[in-house]
Amino acid sequence: MKQIKDMNQLERKVFEACYNGWYLSGEYRAVFFGHERRFEADTIRQLSNDVETWFNDHKENHGNDILLVKYARAV
Repeated sequence: MKQIKDMNQLERKVFEACYNGWYLSGEYRAVFFGHERRFEADTIRQLSNDVETWFNDHKENHGNDILLVKYARAV
């Protein structure tokens, strides 16, 4: 994982959303502007990478939207 100072705006947005929503390994919900996806992650790094890949696919139309990542349940 990059250091925070080396992250671009999109990477930092995803990292902060994942970091703020991290509780422990399990299932997480990522939501922005009517889009939702569930992720299973054992580490915050895995969660950040998965959410970043998904959010990156939508950055052209939703790059400025607020991204929320929340713990959903233990797996």
